[in-house]
Amino acid sequence: MHLVAVTLTCSDPVPPRLAAGAVTDLIWLHCRRADRVEHIRTRVDLDRCRIAAAIIADTPDAAAANLRSVCERALQQVPALRGWRLSLT
Repeated sequence: MHLVAVTLTCSDPVPPRLAAGAVTDLIWLHCRRADRVEHIRTRVDLDRCRIAAAIIADTPDAAAANLRSVCERALQQVPALRGWRLSLT
């Protein structure tokens, strides 16, 4: 199991207000069994959302790729996440 994290950013000067628990629930909704996500924790700041997850994978890179895939699905499908992007840094 690996602990990995991603950051979502919003370029909107006044980003929509998101609650950490709501973001966590939205990410869970887009997890698939193959993603092997065991736990998710979210922290939301004004224009950033940090998502950490414990994922069963062979390598840290594979775990990070799984989390990115889950987040990309959520970003594409959830209206509340419009304007948010997966940060590559």
